[in-house]
Amino acid sequence: MMELLNLIFSPLIDLGKWLFNKFQKPNPVLVLKRREEFRKEFENKLPRKNQYGVHCEAIIRDIKRMDSYPDIDTTKKGISPWFNVEVKGLYHRGVEVFIGMPEYIKRDESGGWRFTNHKDTEEKVLAYPVGRIPFDLIEYVNWDGDEYYPFPHIYCRFKSFKGQPYESIPFFAKHEGSEYLFEVDGFRPWDRKKGIWFLKFKKEFAAKEENQL
Repeated sequence: MMELLNLIFSPLIDLGKWLFNKFQKPNPVLVLKRREEFRKEFENKLPRKNQYGVHCEAIIRDIKRMDSYPDIDTTKKGISPWFNVEVKGLYHRGVEVFIGMPEYIKRDESGGWRFTNHKDTEEKVLAYPVGRIPFDLIEYVNWDGDEYYPFPHIYCRFKSFKGQPYESIPFFAKHEGSEYLFEVDGFRPWDRKKGIWFLKFKKEFAAKEENQL
């Protein structure tokens, strides 16, 4: 009888333990220590910024799909398991990376910002999309790279922001008379988009529109 009960309830007990561990909040002290370890590692190993404000190139890789590298499957929707970025620097929770070509933006009637194009004769600024990857989603960094891309490979969990490694995508632009990039206050249109594939679609669509003009 006891063997039968064990046979019935053991899987349920194991399932309960798994669910408890999965949804249990991590120890905040351990989280803090881990963040500081990664911060020190990046501060010590990132090269100095170049004249364009970039530390280096890097490959962002999904640790769950790490064996997909270096192949590229263009038939699948969603974010790629690996892609190239340029490292902008650190922020209070993680790493900032340039994730796309700059976009022209301008003020709208309400005082906010919206996208425009280079042909717009009204006052506009060039803004750079920056993905913010929290240290909490970084699992490992191979600083030496490999035979394909000999610069840092940053392995992340792609479980934030609709299957991406970013917690947000602010835009940065230069203030008049300054060489430094500052965040464009309140302008985060890509935070609402469904995956990085939208960025690719947007670029392709814009290129087609440009060719038709």
